[in-house]
Amino acid sequence: MKKLTVLALAGLLVFSSIVLIGCGSPEQTLISRYIQAIRMGDKDTIVKISLVPVKVDLVKWKIVSKTQPVEEKTIIGDLAKKMEEAKKNMEKLQEDAALAKVDFDEFDAKYQKWSRARKRANKKKYEDLKKKYEDLKAQFLQAKEEYEKITKQYNNEKKLMALSVGDIPEIEKLEGKVYSEEIVIEGTTKEGKTEKFKFHLVRYELTKPGVSTPIRGRWVVKNIERLTE
Repeated sequence: MKKLTVLALAGLLVFSSIVLIGCGSPEQTLISRYIQAIRMGDKDTIVKISLVPVKVDLVKWKIVSKTQPVEEKTIIGDLAKKMEEAKKNMEKLQEDAALAKVDFDEFDAKYQKWSRARKRANKKKYEDLKKKYEDLKAQFLQAKEEYEKITKQYNNEKKLMALSVGDIPEIEKLEGKVYSEEIVIEGTTKEGKTEKFKFHLVRYELTKPGVSTPIRGRWVVKNIERLTE
C-alpha cells in the first residue's frame, strides 16, 4: 500500500510540474526555449526563434520586469518604398559621379601637359572639376550607405515576419499588425555571476488579400541587450 501511495504522490508531483510549465506565458516559454538552446548549442532552434543570437548562458533565471505589448502597423511596405527610393537616389548619384570623373580625368590629362602659366590660368577650372567629382563621389558613398542600411532593415523585418508566422510566399506584400514587448530577466551563470538581459520580442498578425481571418504568429526574439557590464 505504501509503495502505491509513493508512486501516486510521485505521479502527482510530475503532473504538477507539467502544469506549472504549461502555465508560463508564451513569451516566458520562448525565453526558456532560447536559453536552453544556447546552453545546448542547438543552432537549429536558435535561428528559428531569434533574429540576431546573443549568448545568454544562465543556469537559472527569473523575469524582473515586463512591458505591456505595444500594437503597431507592420512597416515592411514603408521600408520597401524607402528602399526603392534610396536605390534610385544612389544610382543617380553614381551616374553623376561617373560623368564628373570623366570630365575631370579628360581635363586633368590635358592640364598635366600644359605650361605653368597655362596651368595658373586654368587652375580654378581644374579645382572646380575636381571638387565637383569629389563632392558627387562623397554623396554617392553616403547614399550607398543609406541604401544598404534600409535594405538591411527591410531584410531583417521580412525575416522576423517569416520567423513569426511561417515562410509564406511573398510575405513582404502582406499587411497587418506587429506586437512588441520588452522583458528583462536576471539570472546566474554556472560560475555564480549575476547577469541581466533585456529581450525585445515581436509577434505578427498578417492578413492575406480577400481573407478576413488574420494569420496569427508566435513570439520571436528581435534582439537582446546585455544590461550588466
